[in-house]
Amino acid sequence: MTTLFLRGIERVFAGPPASVAVKSVDLELAQGEFLAIEGPSGGGKSTLLNVIGLLDQPTAGEYDIDGVPVDIRSPRRAAELRSGVFAFVFQGFHLMENRPVLHSVELGLLYRGISPADRRDRAIRALESVRLAHTAHQRAATLSGGEKQRVAIARAMAAQAPVILADEPTGNLDSVNSAGIVESLRAVNAAGATIVLITHSAEVASAAPRRAQMRDGVLREAATRSPSGKATAPVPPGRPSKVRALDVMRDAAWSLLARRGRSAGLALMVALAVALAVGSLGIAASARSQVSDTFDAHANREVAAEWSPSASDGSTVGAIVDRFVDQAGVDSVAVIQDFGQRDVRATVTRAPVYVSVLGVAGDIESAGRLRIQRVGGDFAEGALIGESLAQQLDITLFEEGPAIIVGGRTVPVVGVITESPRLPELMGGVIVGKAVRDDWTVSREQALVVTASGAARQVASLTPVMVDPVDPERVSVFAPVDPTTLRIEIEQDVLGILLAFTAVSIVAAGAAVANSMVVSVLERRREIGLRKAVGARGVHIVSLVLTEAAIIGAAGGLAGLLVGMLAILTVTIARGWAPVFDLAYAPAAIVGGVVVGMLGGGVAAHRASRIAPSEALQN
Repeated sequence: MTTLFLRGIERVFAGPPASVAVKSVDLELAQGEFLAIEGPSGGGKSTLLNVIGLLDQPTAGEYDIDGVPVDIRSPRRAAELRSGVFAFVFQGFHLMENRPVLHSVELGLLYRGISPADRRDRAIRALESVRLAHTAHQRAATLSGGEKQRVAIARAMAAQAPVILADEPTGNLDSVNSAGIVESLRAVNAAGATIVLITHSAEVASAAPRRAQMRDGVLREAATRSPSGKATAPVPPGRPSKVRALDVMRDAAWSLLARRGRSAGLALMVALAVALAVGSLGIAASARSQVSDTFDAHANREVAAEWSPSASDGSTVGAIVDRFVDQAGVDSVAVIQDFGQRDVRATVTRAPVYVSVLGVAGDIESAGRLRIQRVGGDFAEGALIGESLAQQLDITLFEEGPAIIVGGRTVPVVGVITESPRLPELMGGVIVGKAVRDDWTVSREQALVVTASGAARQVASLTPVMVDPVDPERVSVFAPVDPTTLRIEIEQDVLGILLAFTAVSIVAAGAAVANSMVVSVLERRREIGLRKAVGARGVHIVSLVLTEAAIIGAAGGLAGLLVGMLAILTVTIARGWAPVFDLAYAPAAIVGGVVVGMLGGGVAAHRASRIAPSEALQN
C-alpha cells in the first residue's frame, strides 16, 4: 500500500516579483483513492501535482510517503521514488513523436532495468487495454489527440505504478474523447491505483469519488464518496531508476534515427574535422616521402670536384673516370674539360658568338642530370649544344642534324641539351666530342659524381685521391652538407604545424558539435523532462547524450576517414607523388571522431542533466 501525507506544503516562486503558487496545503491520500482537484487556470493545481509527483520541490512543509519523510533534495532518491511510486498522464501527451508508439509506452519500464522482451510484452498489453495495440509500431506523431492521450494512459498502466498523476488529461480533447479518457482512468483506479486528476472541468471531476477545489494556491475539500478502487496497490516490476547499458545504446540509436537530419548534420561536422586531420597528415607524409626521394635522388647524392690541369699525376680523364667507376657507392660520373671561350657560328657567312666549349668523359647525361634531344650521328665526332645557343644560332634539328663551326672546325650537331640543372651554363654552351678537341688546351677540369644514397660523404672524402693520387691537395671538392638533420627539423616543424592545425580543427569541430547538440537538447527539453518524470536520473540522461555523441562521432570518423583518403589520393595523383597512407589512421580516425563527438556531447549532456522536469513539462 502507498499512502501520501502532505502537511503545510507551500511553493513560492522567487520571481521577481515573488509568487505564491501553493499555500499551506494539507492532504492525505490512501491507496486506491481517486481524487479530482478542480479550479481555474493559474490556481496552483499543476504546481501541487508537481510537488506530489516529486517533479518540483516545496518551499516549506512536510511530505511523507508511507510514513517515511521524502527528501527530494537528493536527486537519486527523488528519481527512485518517481520510478517506483508515480506515473504521469500529461495534458500535452509528451510522447516521443518520431519513434514507434511502443517506445513511448515502455519508457518507464526502460528505467526499471527490465529486459526488452518483457518491456515489449507489458507495453503491448497496456496498449490492448486502451484498444490501441494496432498502433504499436507506427510513429506517435501520426496519432490523433485522443489516441495520443490513451497512449499516455497506457504508459502509466504499463509501469504499474501505485499512484497515477493526471494533469488536465482531457484539456485538449473533445467531449467524446474526454469521456473515454475518464473511463480509462476509472478502470486503472478499479485495478488498485491511486488517481490524482487535475482538471478545470466540473463534468470530468464528477467522475471522481473524492473532489477538491483549488483557488489562489489554497486547497479545499469539496466532496467525498466511497472509493471505487481496490486497496491493494499495483507492484511495479524491476528495480526503480535502473537502466541497462545495452538498452542505453539501443535507445541512443533510436533517438538518432528519429532525428535523421540533425544527426547527419552533426556527423558531417565531425567528418569534416576528421577528414581535415587525415588528409593533412596523409598529404604531409606523402610530401615528406617525396622530399626524401628528391633528396636521395639529387642533393644529398651529388658530389663535385674542380682542379687545374697539371702534369704531376699524368692521369687522363678516362683514367679518372675509371677510378670513380670502380669505387663502391658511385652510381655515375663524368669528367668535364673546359676549353674556354671559343667562336661558334652556324655558317661561315654569319657572325660568330663566343661561348664556353667543353669536352666530357664518362656518363655526362646521368651525372649532370641532362635531358638531351638527340639526332643521328657519332658524338665522338660531333657536338651537343645548349637549347639557348641553338635558338641564338637559329638552328633547327632535322633527321641528319645541322652542323656548326667551332673554332674554325665544322662539327655536326648530334643533339640539343634541353635541361641541365647541375650545370645551367650548358644551356648556352657546346660539348664537343673527343675527335674534335684532341689538340685543344684545357683551362679547367671538374668531375660530377652521383653517389648511392648515403654514400656522398664517403665518396667526397676519397675524391681528391681518385682525381690526383700524387697531389690530392690541389683538388677542391664540393660535397653536400648532410641534409638529414635539417630535413628532420623541417619535417618536425611542418608536422608540428599540421598537428596544431589539426588540433584547432578538432576543437573547432567539437565546439560546433557542442553548440548543435546543446540546441538539440533544448529542442528535446520535454522528452528529457519526461524521462526524468518516469525515473531517469541525471547520470542516465548524461549517458544517453554521450552515447548518442559517441555514435555520431564514430559515424563521422568513418566518413571523415574515407573523405580524407580520397583527398590524399586526389592531391598525390595530381602532383605525381606516391600516396602514403598509414594504416594507423583508420582506428585513429574513428577514435578521433568519437573524441570530437564526446567533446560536444559532454557540454550538451551537462546541460541536459540540469533540465528541471517541472519546467520542461509545462504545456
